[in-house]
Amino acid sequence: MEQAEQEVVPGPTSARPHELAPDPLQHAAPDVELADEHVAFGSRVVADGHPAAADELSTRDEELLEEEIQDQRERRAAAAPAVSHERPSLFARLIGFLEGSWRELQRVQWPDRRQVAQATGVVIGFVIVAGVFLGLADLAFSHLVNFVLK
Repeated sequence: MEQAEQEVVPGPTSARPHELAPDPLQHAAPDVELADEHVAFGSRVVADGHPAAADELSTRDEELLEEEIQDQRERRAAAAPAVSHERPSLFARLIGFLEGSWRELQRVQWPDRRQVAQATGVVIGFVIVAGVFLGLADLAFSHLVNFVLK
């Protein structure tokens, strides 16, 4: 039986993942934020992130756009709430710490007597197993070292 030859058509399934990913340096330019703001204010940008040659802004348009961007930044800064840099007193911080600690302690799910006994048994069992293992290892290595030294 002859198998029909199938034509391999390159597509997203046949490409390697690194071939589909954009160039990492394409998005690493220091002007990315500025370009995003240009886009937000209506500047036409082609797919690769550069202004289209036919739609380049004149110097005066760019200055106006920069002023508008700066005004927008100033409005955002003015709208931000003022932050007080005064530290509360030591007593107020201590009270806040104790209240927060008490709230956390109330949220803790404390084990009951059966869970404590079970966990204690597991710990004691592990200590016994580890002690036996280390004792046997010590005995074996001490005989080995004595044999080598003689």
